Amino acid sequence: TLSSSKTSTVFVRGEWDEFPDMQETRTIKIGDFNVGIIHGHQAIPWGNLETLAAYQRELDCDILIYGHTHQNKFSVYDGKYFLNPGSATGAFSTFTKDVIPSFILLAVQGGNAVVYIYQIVEGELKVVQTQFTKNGVETKPEEEKKSSITCLLYTSEAADEGIGIERG
Repeated sequence: TLSSSKTSTVFVRGEWDEFPDMQETRTIKIGDFNVGIIHGHQAIPWGNLETLAAYQRELDCDILIYGHTHQNKFSVYDGKYFLNPGSATGAFSTFTKDVIPSFILLAVQGGNAVVYIYQIVEGELKVVQTQFTKNGVETKPEEEKKSSITCLLYTSEAADEGIGIERG
């Protein structure tokens, strides 16, 4: 139906956001995947997969989207998927002085997903693609089908770094 194809946006609160009604964590369904979303400042040490896995278990999700480090990353840990879109503007990071502007596009159809990591390296656009299934099997590239759900993952420095997901 037409209403099911409209775009919706989901945010979580970042560490400096002053939106008391905005949630710190969210879990949404995209295709067959349960997707958890956190800003990432809560997971100490920042970016640590063991710590992030504790949030993944708490949110009971297949994919955990997190940020805070301003460094893009796709990881598989204990059979679950972890995505950090980085910073679309290349904002300062306490982890490195060489921040690479980046964002992630996640395309989902049922239990199949494709992650596209877009990054600007030395002035050139690079795109890295990884495909996987809900049951942990890496798959080969296929043509995108009409019924797929595509999500753009990014951080917004305008609202601190609250993670945003746009579905359409």
